[in-house]
Amino acid sequence: MPEYKQAVLIVNTKSRIGQTSFEDAESQLRARGIELTEVHALRHPQELTSIVQKAIARHTPLVIVGGGDGTLSSVVKFFVDSKSVLGVLPLGTGNQFARDLHIPCNISAACDVIVDGKTETVDLGVLNESEYFLNVATIGLTTLIADELTGEAKRRLGRAVYIVALLHAMARVRPFRVKISTPQGVQEVTTLQVVIGNGRYHAGPFPLAPDATITDGMLVLYALSDVSRWGLCRFALNLPGGHHVELNQVFEMKTNSGSIETEPIQRVTVDGETNLCTPIRFGIAPGALRVRVPMTFTG
Repeated sequence: MPEYKQAVLIVNTKSRIGQTSFEDAESQLRARGIELTEVHALRHPQELTSIVQKAIARHTPLVIVGGGDGTLSSVVKFFVDSKSVLGVLPLGTGNQFARDLHIPCNISAACDVIVDGKTETVDLGVLNESEYFLNVATIGLTTLIADELTGEAKRRLGRAVYIVALLHAMARVRPFRVKISTPQGVQEVTTLQVVIGNGRYHAGPFPLAPDATITDGMLVLYALSDVSRWGLCRFALNLPGGHHVELNQVFEMKTNSGSIETEPIQRVTVDGETNLCTPIRFGIAPGALRVRVPMTFTG
């Protein structure tokens, strides 16, 4: 028998495979013994967040959300300090959060995790003391990559869209000055890229660092200090495996809080969505989110 017998299913049908996966997910969850008290297929972000919030306010034991990282990031704040557990259906392009949790990007396998897995607590990043994020807040190169990741490009290219977006962004990015203040001290550097990461993955399949996790109560922060085209290419070549942080031209640290100022002001991309600008404050909320993960998950 499933641990949670009742649940609400909410799917963003604007995500890359949301529309085609919605009915499949519903039928598979019901077949596995989950009583879906409500089922919602939605296309408008405001409507989706409102329904998730209402389901959690009713103390729904399990709230299953289908979509990409941006969809999931937009609703995690409602789960903090609630009685509800998040079930993840990864229906986006990068699905970085699902990678962190070892949830397969396959509807049947993801439903297996929701029904037969376990409930785990994982960390959330915090921006400006009130906004939560799942994976990364980025400034510079990755913000330009996010500009390239349009819905049309994702549908046409699939995961290959990240390579195309990276090449286009590398041609457009310009250096900027950043001041990073943390409990460990102050670092000032001219850079093309700053990343504050919670968990293991960013920019699709690339690890933040070889030892990054989503349960250690720490953020990984790095900045690329070589602003030459060759430095940028070397950085990109070392992204697989997370070995970019081992380069001499990359400033990297683990921390639990801090602030970032830039000159000039820069846009900030948070889990694929660009809604903030510098300066920003950042922190970590250890174990703030309860979520269904595979039985084999160890963090």
